[in-house]
Amino acid sequence: MASNNLKIDNATLPFLGGKRKMSERISSHFQGETLCDVFFGGGSVSLKGKQKGMRIIANDIAYRSKIIGDALISNSTVKLTDEDVYSLFILSENDGFIEKNYVPKIFIPKVAKDLDNFLANARKRESPKKELLLLLVEKYILSLRQYGAFQVGKFDNEMILEKREIELLELASESRGKKIKYNLSHPLPSLLRLKEQINTGIFNNGKKNEMYQMDCFDFLKLMKEKGERMDTIYFDSPYYNSTMYSSHYKVLDEILEEKTGVKIDDKAFNTKDVLENFEKLFALSEFIPKWVISMGYNPVSETGVRGEELLAIVKKFRDADLYFLEHTWALNNIASKSGKKQEDCVEYLIVTK
Repeated sequence: MASNNLKIDNATLPFLGGKRKMSERISSHFQGETLCDVFFGGGSVSLKGKQKGMRIIANDIAYRSKIIGDALISNSTVKLTDEDVYSLFILSENDGFIEKNYVPKIFIPKVAKDLDNFLANARKRESPKKELLLLLVEKYILSLRQYGAFQVGKFDNEMILEKREIELLELASESRGKKIKYNLSHPLPSLLRLKEQINTGIFNNGKKNEMYQMDCFDFLKLMKEKGERMDTIYFDSPYYNSTMYSSHYKVLDEILEEKTGVKIDDKAFNTKDVLENFEKLFALSEFIPKWVISMGYNPVSETGVRGEELLAIVKKFRDADLYFLEHTWALNNIASKSGKKQEDCVEYLIVTK
């Protein structure tokens, strides 16, 4: 079984709202033999539970997350080899989906052509190599993006197409320049490095771990109908009034599903009836004894839910404690821009007794 926490965290994806830096503290509250992760996301908390020897039953509505779960949670023995990475470069017939739809706004032509070829080759493989290679391509795509986002980059791409790379790098910040160099470099070294990261997260904990791709409410109904024994359930929903994951990762979702206009219904916890939806979620979870809920709150942008408000909802079902975590919101910290202290942006856990 794997033991290096940092390497295991690096196997997952640093998605917006991910809990890679907090996974150890969160998982310290888990108990029993089986963990149910309702909002899998980038997978760091489920992978930590797997490392602790728990059977993992995880779920997420997005295919981008289902790929991670199939590669790292359901799969316990198959790893990527150098030959698997080399196989991505075999010329494979494809319809040039990325090249047709995302040049130059998102990618330069060379990168788009490579990605179309990589994905065509990955999709030809049998599971779990297929999901492992798709995860590898996901990680590579995000490594090319500033802050892992798709809303920036057109200006850089246009300058590259105009052969103004040197001028562009002189203008760019250090972090932005690093991403520009990734886009201009041959992808093989990056893919081999990312392959090693993925492999550190693949280990056998002796349990039959499962990954689902469903709406959270339907998933819990199914688990109850199946009579699945679950000891701890972990909730890390999208934060109210925050960036919608389906919007932030729209390009990635379209690339992975190879179609434009992909729609993911992830609004339930981003609307004004968020507390009512939490109550509905908790009512469906009463058959699971231990609850661990992570959430954040930014008083300036009114992002997330106040700890005391969410605790009051939980206490309609069972007694619980509220724990505040030391954590820095590093990206787009609205509070600091508004003159508020960083400490005003809080991350917390609610843990049932």
